Parts: sequence; C-alpha cells; structure tokens
Amino acid sequence: MKTPEHPIFLESIKYIRSQIGFTGLNRVQQSVLERIIHSSGDLSMQSCLRFSSNACENAINALKKGANIVTDTYMAEAAVSPVAKRTLNSNVKCILEMAPDFIASSSTTRSAIAMRKMWLDIEKKEECLEGPIVLIGSAPSALMTLLDLIEESTKRPSLIIGMPVGFIGVSECKTRLLNSAFSHIVLEGSKGGASLAAATVNALLRASDC
Repeated sequence: MKTPEHPIFLESIKYIRSQIGFTGLNRVQQSVLERIIHSSGDLSMQSCLRFSSNACENAINALKKGANIVTDTYMAEAAVSPVAKRTLNSNVKCILEMAPDFIASSSTTRSAIAMRKMWLDIEKKEECLEGPIVLIGSAPSALMTLLDLIEESTKRPSLIIGMPVGFIGVSECKTRLLNSAFSHIVLEGSKGGASLAAATVNALLRASDC
C-alpha cells in the first residue's frame, strides 16, 4: 500500500509547482524534479536536470523486478533505505563497504577502489538479473570508474544517477555520462550531493509502488 505523504511536504510541493510553472516533463520526471527542488531549496534545478530517453521508465521496471540500489555514500544509503523498505523492499548497498581503510597512492580514491570492487562483485552474482540502480552524489572518481568498467562489461546498470557535487572532476564525469549510451539522470554543472541523488531514487521508488 502506498505510503501517504506528510501534509507539510504536500504543501511544499504545491508551492514549488506554483513557482516553476509548466515544465513539459512527464509525471515521474516531474516528481523527480519536485523532490530535488524540495531537498535543495533551489528552484533553478530544472535548468540543469537531464534525463536520457525512458530513464525513469527503465528504472521503475528494473526496481519492480528486484534491482538492487547502489550508493556511493552512507548518507545516501541512509536516505534511501527507509523508502526502499516501505515500498518495494529493495536491497540498498553502499560501495564504501568495500573501500580500503588506507590508500598509499594519490592517483586514486577510496571511492574509486570501492566502486571497482563492488561492480566486479555484482558481475559475478546472478541472483538479480536486472542491472542495479547506481547513484553517485559525492564521488566523481566513482562515476568515472563505473563508466570505465561498464564500457567493457556485458552487465549494465539499469540507471545511473550522476549527481556528484563539487568542482574538480565533476563536470568531466557528468559530461561523459551525458554523452554515453547508458540510461541516466544527471544534474549538469557543479550542483548535486547525496540528498539530491537520494531524492531522485526515492521519487522512482514511490512511482514504482503502485
């Protein structure tokens, strides 16, 4: 049964709609946009939000078939897990479970190493034939590593949410994802973060729970 939204949230969404007007987005895309604006307090988010063709529909179909959700931070995992449990009971994993405690080289990051280990582990397992929903809200190096891996892999994510926040390496990895053939939802530029990536997944989970 679909969980009702809190009255304060609904009032916030009503205000957001009054401010952004007609967007031309479909119902699920609109929900993603509204939740991102609600989480960020930034009404300008529409200008940098990009969807690949059928991204939301593909993700919803995958979630209904049992696709896992993979996050790049524990913060995003914590934000997604309650909604995942209340809706489809989706399994949520954070790549940092596989991160080393220490790295000696400055040429890589813990997140990049963890993403590589997580994806190689996913490739070996067959309990879920659907590619996972992968959300990146913090680590551009994790997104770059994922793109490197899946370009050579037979398994692909059902959706990549590319919303790392910041300046160094962020625009480059987002542009690469936008220009790829992989299903994606991206916030262009320097905006992003764990809360916005999580808000996107939560909108998809709620749309799946019908």
